Amino acid sequence: MVNDSLLSRLRLKCGDANVVLMATDDWELKEKREVVESLREQLTIEGELVGLYEEYERGTGNKAMGRVMQMFRLDSQRHINIIQAAIELLEGEDVFTEDKEPLKESLARHLELEAEALRRANTILGKVWVEETKGLKELLHMWRDDERRHHAAIKDLASRTYFRLTSNDMVALFRDEAFLEDRYRKSRQFREKKSQAG
Repeated sequence: MVNDSLLSRLRLKCGDANVVLMATDDWELKEKREVVESLREQLTIEGELVGLYEEYERGTGNKAMGRVMQMFRLDSQRHINIIQAAIELLEGEDVFTEDKEPLKESLARHLELEAEALRRANTILGKVWVEETKGLKELLHMWRDDERRHHAAIKDLASRTYFRLTSNDMVALFRDEAFLEDRYRKSRQFREKKSQAG
């Protein structure tokens, strides 16, 4: 299904190319604003969840359940950081190769520590009494699975580009990240100069 905005952009394409770019930019900007607004609403919800889990955490007399509530509170705080980072990217924060170096450097050490943590978790999960204690088993599975996800997340986030590459950008298929970053920087500088002049 083609929406009216897309049709109007396609019609403009037959005319002035600059008008198409402006229409596309306006449409993309509007969509980005909507996404940012939606993410800000989610930040409010995550903040409410943090407060809720904090209240439960303080209210329980059971240390283990207090830790479980703390775990969920910290998870919501992690969501806040993820969402805030996404908002910053949407609002124009650039992330280049040099910005990702500390993450890449931590990857090797993380792999060493993770291998030990996974070995330890699997050994513990192999105990019969852990298998028979369902809540404990679930907590230990959560820990082990988080370790696996952390490794994948660090590896992925350290290797991804943080600027838009469209699916029809054939150059991106054959060039390295340094070339693509340079092209992005030059394009951004050009657009900024053009907007200041116009």
